[in-house]
This record gives sequence, C-alpha cells and structure tokens, in this order.
Amino acid sequence: MIAAGSAAIVGAGFFAAPDHVAVPELSTTDAPPEAPAPTSTAAPSADIGASVSGTFDGPAITNLRGTYQAQIVVEDGMVTQVIALAAGTDAPESVAINAVAIPLLTEQVLATQSAQVDAVSGASFTSPAFAESLEGAFALAEQAQ
Repeated sequence: MIAAGSAAIVGAGFFAAPDHVAVPELSTTDAPPEAPAPTSTAAPSADIGASVSGTFDGPAITNLRGTYQAQIVVEDGMVTQVIALAAGTDAPESVAINAVAIPLLTEQVLATQSAQVDAVSGASFTSPAFAESLEGAFALAEQAQ
C-alpha cells in the first residue's frame, strides 16, 4: 500500500515537471571559457621554493568524460594562476559542469597554494582528473628549485 502510494506521488511529480529546464548558453568550443584568475593572498606553497617562477603543465588525464589538463603559473614560489588547458569534451553537459567546477577548483588551489583540492559536487569526472593533473604541475614546480 505504501509502495503504491509512493509510486503514484513520484509519477505525478514526473508528469507535472516542466518539459525542459533552462540552461545558460555556454560556448561549445573545444576549450571552456577561462575565468579570470583571482589574486591569491595565501602564503607560498611550502614545497615550492620562494625563488621558483615559471609555468608548469600537469599531465593530460583522460577518463570517460574527456581529457583534463591543468597549468599553474608560479611567481616567486606563489601560484598566481591556474589554467585549464583541457577540460573534458565539448558535449553540452561536460561544458556546463566544467564551467562551474574548474573555477571552484582554481579558487581552492589559489587559496591553499596546494594541489590538494576538495572534489566539486556534481563533477565526479572533472574533480579527480583535474586534481591529478594539478599534482603533476606542482611536482614539476617543486623540482624546479
């Protein structure tokens, strides 16, 4: 009895739902739009020497949702920019997810000066792949000392 009532409620909700949900227009180019990098006021990374400056590309990481690759720009031991060189596929769902997830991951890196970032909810393919690429970029920066 309860199961039948629950099924009826779920079914009614499904049929009452709008036919489509408005999604903001996003670019469908190969690369997602780059958000301006916020300026970091965090302390330099403990693992990147204060004299290190340069641009460091992490490895390209591929999963079911495409290829992800991060680049960090380091000035005097501080990560000042995080750039997505590759961010998934050009499928609309991937573009929409990455338009939210990549800036959030970037903010975390700039705030913590670390590749150890928390996963972004709803970005279960983007978060681990981008984080793995970030780890590679940080490792190259650390080796540049």
